[in-house]
Amino acid sequence: MYVKELTVNRVLGAKGMAGLTNLAQNFESDIKLKSNNYHIDVKSILGLLSLNLGQGMDVTIITKGDDDKEALVAICEYLEAIIP
Repeated sequence: MYVKELTVNRVLGAKGMAGLTNLAQNFESDIKLKSNNYHIDVKSILGLLSLNLGQGMDVTIITKGDDDKEALVAICEYLEAIIP
């Protein structure tokens, strides 16, 4: 299991959240996002949309499974990327 706290740098709309969900589905590991007492499965687009994840939010990413380290790196890179 890996845990990392980060601040979302990317501007996320519905397409950005769909991209995040699609990325997460490439991994076998469970990938959770924690913010403001909410624990969301990153593979769930509805969960991400209900959280209203956006730029500047502080979140914690938690991965657990066979490819958890790779999943953590990929998800963190996606959320921390600055896209104009």
